[in-house]
Amino acid sequence: MKKSPKVDYEEGGLVERRRRSFDRRESDRILKMIAEGTPIPTFAINGRHKIIYWNRAMEALSNLSAREVMSTEVTPWKMSYNDKRPCLADLLVLGKTKEIEEIYRGRWKKSTLLECAYEVTDLFPVLGIWMRCTASLLRTSAGGVFGAVETLEDVTDRVHTEEALRKSESLLASVLQGSPIPTFVIGPDHRISHWNRALEELSGIEAKEVLGTRNQWKAFYDHERPCMADIIIDGRIDELSLWYGNDYNRSTLIEDAFEGTSFFPALGEKGKWIRFTSAILRDQEGNTLGALETLEDITTRILAEEALKTSEKKYKTLSITDSLTKLFNSRHFYHRLRAEMDRSIRYGHALSLLFFDIDDFKAYNDAYGHLEGDRVLARLAGVILRCLRKTDSAYRLGGEEFTAILPETEGIAAKEIADRIRLEFARERFYPQEGEEKFVTVSIGIAQFDFSESLTEFIRRADMNMYEAKTLGKNRIFFK
Repeated sequence: MKKSPKVDYEEGGLVERRRRSFDRRESDRILKMIAEGTPIPTFAINGRHKIIYWNRAMEALSNLSAREVMSTEVTPWKMSYNDKRPCLADLLVLGKTKEIEEIYRGRWKKSTLLECAYEVTDLFPVLGIWMRCTASLLRTSAGGVFGAVETLEDVTDRVHTEEALRKSESLLASVLQGSPIPTFVIGPDHRISHWNRALEELSGIEAKEVLGTRNQWKAFYDHERPCMADIIIDGRIDELSLWYGNDYNRSTLIEDAFEGTSFFPALGEKGKWIRFTSAILRDQEGNTLGALETLEDITTRILAEEALKTSEKKYKTLSITDSLTKLFNSRHFYHRLRAEMDRSIRYGHALSLLFFDIDDFKAYNDAYGHLEGDRVLARLAGVILRCLRKTDSAYRLGGEEFTAILPETEGIAAKEIADRIRLEFARERFYPQEGEEKFVTVSIGIAQFDFSESLTEFIRRADMNMYEAKTLGKNRIFFK
């Protein structure tokens, strides 16, 4: 007996439904095997907030079996919190996303991988651990919500590490802010991460203006250029000399650090002298985290040192200078003559010495007074200086006696210089009294150094030649 087409159709439909049912059960079985095999604690709830799935990793975490939680009224919050409260999955099923954001303020975010999913980090007091929870809605093929699945990950170590890092960074920020030493820190990308109050005061630039920027140069220069921290963080140590010349050196106290001193015209109204130190910041593995640069305003010290040098130079000049004539004094004469004699012997060069004595000076001084006598002495000093060369030097030995050292000069050449001085001084006019004009002359003795004689003998010969010039009638030179 033949089957009707209708019967064949019904039997075919039944077979198809049985096949789809088998496939669904097989798919559910495979999905359950996957979920059971994952090490991530996972549970699911239905639309009535009843637990419908609790994997082995969840059993290990909570010490509650799947049979126990699914056959009783056990709810997920009991394994995590001391008081009854909704879990993330509960809030998601209820559609209370605003409550999620309020309850987990600052500790939630929307999942970037799953649609209609949230991630939160929370402390589970009962377990004593921090968990990162991810919950997403479960939907039917038609799109309706029938529950939610939630996974949990123990992030206690990470939370503690992040907290320690935050405390460390907070401590670093506090130390830098409390430090009286102007300091800034840059990262490997040269962006400013710290700019303390002391640097704000020194530079006149507030931290909020530069944090996150690469504008550290603005505190020191009127144009963009690298600071020392920028150079060393890139390992371009050989470029330090290009920017700082010889005004830098390696730190003797800090590894991978350099020190420098420079004048920064852009700082303050008149510029400032700054000593700066830059050092690399590394983690425990030696990876570069950034670079730190400290600055010290040493303007006052530099100015004090310069003032001291000027004072010492002035004192030294005064100590070897005759106050009336501004020529070198006798003490410096003996020091300089000994040095020139040594140099003359060493290189075999000639050396000559001039001795001056103003003719009849005592009579002039007695007749017109010491003030007029001092004018004569000062005028003779001026004439001597005008007639000498740059390599020569003149001295007042005392009273009306003067001398001049002529390096690399033979006696014949010394005679020409001496005669020029004599003639020019003889033309000087003096007016010791109103309506009275006077001329004063000088006698000069010349001696050329004999390599075999002593300093005393050399001076005595020049002195004797001067007196010989006086004996011969004054206003003349004598060389023998």
